[in-house]
Amino acid sequence: MIAAALCLTSCAPSLPTPDTSVTTTAYIATPPTGATATITTLPPDWWTDFSSATLNNLVAQGLAASPSIAEADANLTIAQQDAVANNGNYLPQIGLNPGQPQISRTAEPGGENGFPPYSVYALGGTISYDPGLFGARKYTFENGAALADYQSAELDAARQTLAGNIVVAAISVAGYQAQIGTTRNIIAAEQKLLSLLQGEFADGAIPELNVLQQRSTILATQATLPALETSAEQQRDRLAILTGELPAAFTTPDITLDSLTAPAPVPVSLPSTYLENRPDLRAARAQVAAQNASLGIAIAHLYPDLQLSASGGWVATTIDPLFSTSTAFWSLAGNLLAPLYDGGQLHARRQAAQAQLAEALAAYHDAVLTAFGQAADALQAVQNDETALASAQDAADTAIATYKLAGQQFALGAVDYTTVLTAQATAAQQALILIQTKTTLLLDIARLQAAMAA
Repeated sequence: MIAAALCLTSCAPSLPTPDTSVTTTAYIATPPTGATATITTLPPDWWTDFSSATLNNLVAQGLAASPSIAEADANLTIAQQDAVANNGNYLPQIGLNPGQPQISRTAEPGGENGFPPYSVYALGGTISYDPGLFGARKYTFENGAALADYQSAELDAARQTLAGNIVVAAISVAGYQAQIGTTRNIIAAEQKLLSLLQGEFADGAIPELNVLQQRSTILATQATLPALETSAEQQRDRLAILTGELPAAFTTPDITLDSLTAPAPVPVSLPSTYLENRPDLRAARAQVAAQNASLGIAIAHLYPDLQLSASGGWVATTIDPLFSTSTAFWSLAGNLLAPLYDGGQLHARRQAAQAQLAEALAAYHDAVLTAFGQAADALQAVQNDETALASAQDAADTAIATYKLAGQQFALGAVDYTTVLTAQATAAQQALILIQTKTTLLLDIARLQAAMAA
């Protein structure tokens, strides 16, 4: 019987392998000329590509202190231990009988058949084994392993999400601080021009309208500062929370846009395996594997189930002969249960398991579409940002050259000082646009790196 049970254990129903293949080779419809597939994958610590020790420390602090990471780590431990517990159902179970070992003293005096008090010494145990016929054991093991893989991928996804959010928040803080500083420089330049215009108006050289227009320009520029300062504080508070600190106790990191190196953009024509190891896709595939194993378990329950058991021990009225062969007892048993009619429960559970597998497959393919969509959006954004940054850099360089030329001509008496101050304000405005454009590029690169990271 045992040999037959071991043979039937390996007779698992054959299930088709769920299709989780992806065949696409490009992320955007029209890759630029010369795009090549030179990178196999991004490193898990992709944020180090920004070459900022401060940024690296922030991410390390967040990964060590974040409650979301601790929660995901605990879920992984739960899944692993649940797998061990479920697998244990199909391993031999050894234990003492419920009442044994025991030492009892019994007295039944009186009556014609009465006898004096006596003692009973007993020691016994049981061994039971469920071989998990027709794949029940096999698919239980696979289900537990897949669920543990799912939680492992979820932990990696939580780490990547947290790291991405920290990088985005840190870049945003640096960007807003740079904009605030440049805006204040613009206000200072506009104030100088206002003072000059007020003097010319007092001398009757210009109408009051020029003064009022300049004052309006200053007020409009000043009005942009509170929003920038609010945004900077919000990102600072967000960064504090992401790194596991309360905003009131958080020290604003010393990080500037100039201290960040823009990593090289990822090529846009790559095999689909580039995204294969994304944590969310690994998690979705693990869910498919888990549901496929659940279907195998549901099918196995449609077949007979065998329980093997053995019990034995010793029992005697005195201790001396307790462990002799004359006091030993034992029994072997096999219980085979074949479902005949259960009101349709087992078939309904199989149908439900098939539907759950279909749901997991649909969720996986949806995750694939989302992943490639995020990659395409991020790649396109980075390309457009690089074009915009080049234009903004040219505009800023031109404005600075204009300001320098105006200063030289003013020194020669060719232009008035108003021209110099106007050129200075224009250069400051272009510098502000350059900061905004560079910030956007760094943010989109960070989102791209996070979208493509394994």
